[in-house]
Amino acid sequence: MSKDEENNSIENKIKTIKGILKIVSLSEEEKAEVLKLEGEAECHVMMGLCQGINIGIREAVRKKWVYACLTDNTMEWPKCPYIKIYAGDAIIGEQVVDPAMAEELKKQGNIFAGEIVFYRDKFDLLRERKDDMRVHILPLEMPDILGKGAVVGSPSPPGDSFLKQKMMGDLQDSRLGTIVIGID
Repeated sequence: MSKDEENNSIENKIKTIKGILKIVSLSEEEKAEVLKLEGEAECHVMMGLCQGINIGIREAVRKKWVYACLTDNTMEWPKCPYIKIYAGDAIIGEQVVDPAMAEELKKQGNIFAGEIVFYRDKFDLLRERKDDMRVHILPLEMPDILGKGAVVGSPSPPGDSFLKQKMMGDLQDSRLGTIVIGID
C-alpha cells in the first residue's frame, strides 16, 4: 500500500466516528506547536488541583500518522476513564465512568467530585505530598474503530484553540472541540 493509500485508508476510518466534522493531517511543525502549547498548559493548575501532564496528546503526536479532528457535541466519547490523580507514584483519585463501581466506591466512604473519586485511604498522601501531586490526562480508548495501535488525545484549551484555528472552527462555539489521533 502506498503512503497516500495508507493515509486515505486511515482518514476513511476516522470519518466513521460520529461527531467528527473535519480531519487534517498535522505537519512536524504543527505537532511541535501542539506539544509546546500542552507543555505551557501543564505548568498551570489543572482542575483546580495541581499541575498535570497530558499523556494522551504526548503519545498521539509521536505516532507515524497524526491527525487533528474537529468534533461537535454528537461525538460519542469512549466510556473509559481518562483522568488519574497521583501523589508521587500513588493514585489518590481517578475518573470513574462505571455507575456501579462509583456506587460501590461511595459506599466505602470515598469522596466524589463529579466523576472523580478521591480515595479515603489516600487522604494522608493528599496532605503530605500536595507539592508532588499531578493530574494525568490519559489517552482515550477507541480500539474498536481505530485499532490497537491508535492513541487519541484530548488537548488543553490552548491546544484546542490552535487546532480549531487550523481547521477554521468557530472558537466561540461551545459545541465544537478537538481531538488528536495518532496511529502507527
